[in-house]
Amino acid sequence: MKRTASTPLILLAALATLAAAGCAQKPSGDAPFAPIDEARAVFWDRQTTETGALMEKIANRFNESNPPLPLKIETTGNYGDIFQKVMASIRAGRLPAMAVSYESMTAQYAASGAALPLDPLIEAPGTGLTPEDLADFFPAVLESNRFSEEGGAMLSFPLTKSVLMLYANHRVLREAGIERPPGTWDEFLGQSRAIKEKTGKHAWAVAVDCSTISAMIFSRGGEVLVGGVPQYDQPASLQTFELLETLVKEDLVYTIPARTFEDEAAFAADRIAFTLRTSAGSANMAIAMGGKNAEWSLNPIPQSDPARPATVLFGPNVTLFDVGADQAASAWGFTRYFTSPEVMAEWCLATGYVPIRRSVARDPRLVAYFEEWPSNRAPFDSLAFARTEPNVRGWQAIRKQVEQAQAAVMSGLQGGREAALALQQAAVEELARGAGQ
Repeated sequence: MKRTASTPLILLAALATLAAAGCAQKPSGDAPFAPIDEARAVFWDRQTTETGALMEKIANRFNESNPPLPLKIETTGNYGDIFQKVMASIRAGRLPAMAVSYESMTAQYAASGAALPLDPLIEAPGTGLTPEDLADFFPAVLESNRFSEEGGAMLSFPLTKSVLMLYANHRVLREAGIERPPGTWDEFLGQSRAIKEKTGKHAWAVAVDCSTISAMIFSRGGEVLVGGVPQYDQPASLQTFELLETLVKEDLVYTIPARTFEDEAAFAADRIAFTLRTSAGSANMAIAMGGKNAEWSLNPIPQSDPARPATVLFGPNVTLFDVGADQAASAWGFTRYFTSPEVMAEWCLATGYVPIRRSVARDPRLVAYFEEWPSNRAPFDSLAFARTEPNVRGWQAIRKQVEQAQAAVMSGLQGGREAALALQQAAVEELARGAGQ
């Protein structure tokens, strides 16, 4: 293993221990991939505008601590763009120090031997995390970063998280004679019909999105994968796709173009009553709504049984790549710094992302923020029942198939049941291909 004078001895020992353990992802000797920048630890991120500026500010503060290598943030498109760029870089043999990633992406990186196992870094005295630190994180945000196909190794770490929420426009609801947002999917359908009948407006502008479908299935008590078997032919999935079919047939919803936020514009203009979006969009929605908090709200998504709620956990983790000890030291150091309670509180207050550590909610700044408006606290409370999506090989491809099935229903090309059953067969075949990698 190469070492420079600036490499922390504790970290080097941790990495040497990992190599000696014979992990499939980390052969002994020098790192199997070259860094794209020898002088800096490059972080491929997707944050832009205000959140991007804040991420850069936090990185600059971290760099003042004199890590082995300064951290450099490069914005390289959306999550899909970053995934494709990382996969191309793996084939080329040169990688950044780390990149934002969803679990399904990390599973593919691990299959290529590029993802750096994090357990030795987490456990390293002084530079890792104590048991008390780890207990402070919500279990769901950590558990999804352990990969059963890789021996249970921690191959990524949570970074910025949010949950799927129901945004409700109270001006449109009042216009339809509705007093409160729906708590169940039956109420959602009934209110959608009342909105159409009494106002002529659509209830929901739908963004085609796999995670939204997963959340709807979870909220009906269902699963998307059990024991390595997809569950799209099960009742919760069939009911989800059949609901979409009903909403389309009765002209209660419409689909917005991919990669747009036309639903947010329609919501702010009182053309729709609902949108299902990440809680991280609440800051932008507050601006769009002119700061009139009484006119809208953030709510848990509808459920089959509100006493047993579920939603989906959004937001990327960060995957560190096997490109050398100094690169790892800086990448892990930034990850640890960014997820500290103090920085996490700053990030959440400025962006609308939810705290992923329990102690952050006790920060006086967060306490005051939660007390300002009930909707400010609603996403944090939803963390207690938020669910993650599968982190197995092949799931990244299945995400596309889920969205194709949803788009087929939204366009009227397939009925809900037909689309769900076809999706089940496609997902089974995709997982079989992934298992053979």
